[in-house]
Amino acid sequence: MRTLLFIILLNIPFFATAQYKTLLRESFFGRQPSARAEAMGKTYTSIDGDLATIYFNPAGISSIRGVEVNSSYTPPGYYLTEGYYTFFAAGVKVNDYLRLAFSQFQFNLGKTEFLSARVPPFAKHNTLTIASEPIKNLFIGLNANLLVYETGVIGEEISFYLDLGAIKKFEFLQKESTGHSVNIGASVSNFTMSVMTFGNNKFESASELPVTGRFGVSYQFLLDKHLLHENLETLKFLIQGDYQNVFNSDFYTAYRGGGEVLLLEILALRIGYYKEEENDLRLPLENYDEISAITTGFGLQLPLNKLTNLPLNIRFDYTSLPQQPYSNTFSNFDNFTTYSLRLNWLFKEKDKSLKS
Repeated sequence: MRTLLFIILLNIPFFATAQYKTLLRESFFGRQPSARAEAMGKTYTSIDGDLATIYFNPAGISSIRGVEVNSSYTPPGYYLTEGYYTFFAAGVKVNDYLRLAFSQFQFNLGKTEFLSARVPPFAKHNTLTIASEPIKNLFIGLNANLLVYETGVIGEEISFYLDLGAIKKFEFLQKESTGHSVNIGASVSNFTMSVMTFGNNKFESASELPVTGRFGVSYQFLLDKHLLHENLETLKFLIQGDYQNVFNSDFYTAYRGGGEVLLLEILALRIGYYKEEENDLRLPLENYDEISAITTGFGLQLPLNKLTNLPLNIRFDYTSLPQQPYSNTFSNFDNFTTYSLRLNWLFKEKDKSLKS
């Protein structure tokens, strides 16, 4: 039964008829709402236990414990504008079978000399996420998204769309001080094939939103011998890979990979790589049809739940990476930097697990 359910979720219709152009490209395919994901090559589809997975795979929040608050900020300095990104999410474990979360992911174009806008244009993805673990180690999730686009010229436009995802965790060779697990995850964003409509009662024009499929696999190893501290796990090693396909576009296919080493539940070191196909707007001599980069970053964790009687875990993640140019006309941009902060108030300590 569980195998059949997972196969069905993996085979959500991977096609769309209308073609996505470039509407809100930076909102859908720009920066990630997680410094951790950004540092690992933008891979996150098969990760569970983190609110930031909402953007990649709503099933990922199915294993959060207690109450979690997650936020990130990418300051101004985006290419030739003062654009910035913000992300905020709050989620709760309602019971063993239900998790709920609300999040907002925003791209604000900021001040720019290229647009005569009454207000700075922005796009906000307001998302309600419902996730569950109906069967042990099978996670499913659904996003209900309200996309608000302030054009800066004709006012706000809105669109509603749904995302669906699933993750299957396989645990093996579980021993007292070591353990292994493999996650397989898949998601479809905007499986409703929603569009955004511009205009008024006299004239309307619809623009397609991307229908994005993601598939990911991750492997995690845990060493829990308490070599340096009696309450802290000695080592966690994570490696993962993602594939992305935009079903209603000939562009934006991506291959991504990354890894992380977490030492004593305090210091995390990360590295990744991605290669993405881009829309050169039929100007191959001026614009690139592909970009790729190596990514790095680090994280700091303060596991107060392990060191004190306070059931709180605090995580800070950081990455600063070169902005890859889309055109040979413009290059040598400053680095973009993303900061993430994650607070997790645990209702009750449970048996150790390999959750991320």
